[in-house]
Amino acid sequence: MKLYQLYVFTQDSCSPCARLKDYIDTLTEAEQAEIKMVPFKAPNGSPTALAQDFKVEATPTLIVCHEDLICSLDEEGDEWCDGRESLVETVVGANKIIASLPSILDAYTYAHPE
Repeated sequence: MKLYQLYVFTQDSCSPCARLKDYIDTLTEAEQAEIKMVPFKAPNGSPTALAQDFKVEATPTLIVCHEDLICSLDEEGDEWCDGRESLVETVVGANKIIASLPSILDAYTYAHPE
C-alpha cells in the first residue's frame, strides 16, 4: 500500500507556479487527485507551518512525503498511535517538476494502475 503525499507549494504572482498549474490542469483527474496544491505563504506573508516543516524556500516546490504511523503501548496495554510525515523527495522549479512528475506519479501513487 502506497502511503505517500505529493505537495506542490505555490504562491500568487509567481509565473513558474502559474506555468506548473497550467501543466497540472492537463493531467488526468486521477493524476490531479494525487497532487495537493498548498500555499507557500500564510496570509501574514510568512511561510506556512507545512512549508517550514519541509524547509521549503522557493516556489514552485514539489515535496513527496511518506505517511508514517508510530504506535506504542502504554502501561495498561492500550495502543496509542501518532501520524508523522517523513520527507522522501524534493523537486524545485517548474521545469524540473514538469519533467519528473510522470515518474513520481508512477512511483508514489496509484494514478497509473498497471
